[in-house]
Parts: sequence; C-alpha cells; structure tokens
Amino acid sequence: MKDDLGEFSISDKAHRLLKDKKQLKKQLSEGRSAQEIMGFSDETMAKFYKAARHLFENRYYDGAADAFLFLATLNPYNHDYWLGLGMSLQKSNQFETAIDAYELAAICQPDTPVPYFYLAKCYYAVHERKNADMALDIAIEYAGDSDEYDDLKRQALQAKSLLSKSISPDVNKGGGDEKTH
Repeated sequence: MKDDLGEFSISDKAHRLLKDKKQLKKQLSEGRSAQEIMGFSDETMAKFYKAARHLFENRYYDGAADAFLFLATLNPYNHDYWLGLGMSLQKSNQFETAIDAYELAAICQPDTPVPYFYLAKCYYAVHERKNADMALDIAIEYAGDSDEYDDLKRQALQAKSLLSKSISPDVNKGGGDEKTH
C-alpha cells in the first residue's frame, strides 16, 4: 500500500516563490507565514504537529524539538508549536533555549499561564530564582479562578512557597547554607 504524501509536498508555485528572493521578501513583509507561502493547509500542519507530539510522548526529545522548531518556523504565530518546542528543549536540559521558546509562546497567547509556569521551571534550573518567582506570579495571576488551570495554579503556588524559602534572606544566616535544587 502506497502512502499519499502529496499534501506534504511543496507545490511548483511555492518552489518558484522560494527561489524568487524579491517576491519572497515581499510576501514575508506582508505578514505571510512560511506555512501560507509553501501552501501547507491547517490539516497538514495538524499532521506534522501530531508527529511532533508522538516524538515527545515517546521521549525522543531531540527529534521532537526539531519537529516543533520546523512547525514554529512554518508558522511562528502558533502558541502550541513554541510550547512544544520549549517542553522538548526543557526535557533535553537545554533550559536557556527553552526559555526563549516559552517566551515566544507567551507572546503568541499572552493570557494563558502555561508558558509562564514552565518558564519558571527553566529559570529555576539555571539558578535565576527571582525570574522564576516573577514567572510563577504571572502564571498564578493568569490561572485566576479558571477550573481549566486549577492544577497548574496549585503546583505554581507550591513551587512559589518552596522558592520563597530558597531565596529568603533568613536562609543565608547560617553561614552560606543556601539550598539549591
């Protein structure tokens, strides 16, 4: 049985456009995404996303990061692509790069607490406790009273409590006995 990979192919029109740098620059300056320029439908992007999630869920984090980066390159306006990239990078212990991805996820969908919650974890991992604290504050604020984010808010409040103990001035009174995680 032969798979139909036609929807994943780049059209001749898109090939021509990609070779015409002047026209390509014009399209991009008009705000068109690479997804639009290359003619990938939302359905095709959903299949790419499903493949990227499959890699992530099966703990192929480097491959998942590559797949999510591909998606974010095609459509940088999609929150889920940046979030998936951030999560994949975080799982690969690439915290600094994950921070960038989470910040872009937050720009794409600024009213959700999710990227801020994971951003806090990355800041904590790179010993930026105050930034972690601020990211948790934002996550808690944006979670509000939404049932959808109850668990995230509970976890953020717990993390904030632990974090406040590790950055409080009282911790250092015992001669440099600061906790690190």
